[in-house]
Amino acid sequence: MNDNLDIDEYKIVEIVKEDNVIIFTAHSKNGAINKKNNNEYPKIAYFTKFNGEWHLSKTGECLMDKWNANLVGESYLWCGTLTGTRHEKVIVGDTEAKMIEMNDDVKRVWYHLSENNKEEVKVFLEGGSEEWLKEIKY
Repeated sequence: MNDNLDIDEYKIVEIVKEDNVIIFTAHSKNGAINKKNNNEYPKIAYFTKFNGEWHLSKTGECLMDKWNANLVGESYLWCGTLTGTRHEKVIVGDTEAKMIEMNDDVKRVWYHLSENNKEEVKVFLEGGSEEWLKEIKY
């Protein structure tokens, strides 16, 4: 991550050790990168251990009220950011995604590691209704 010369500062939001995941934000003081990289969207990094050393395996942007995925190779990394308090949980396939509270009490990052690149993503709202973020039509 230190190889990106356009980024002046990384801020770790959460380290999720059991999944080797880090949620972070990035900031550029000189504006050399676009707005979405300046802390507007949290980012996710997934690390794997190889020959006793940790290596960055996948990264993704956790877009607001949408989904994003790194579908290159396995495991597949799904993530997003929820901004409304009305969102109770996110289901990816048949599994509830893990939720990380951001420090501003408004945003929550969700993520899920999966072996399936054709997962459906659904958000459950207060009161029991649901919205599809990604639906697969058969």
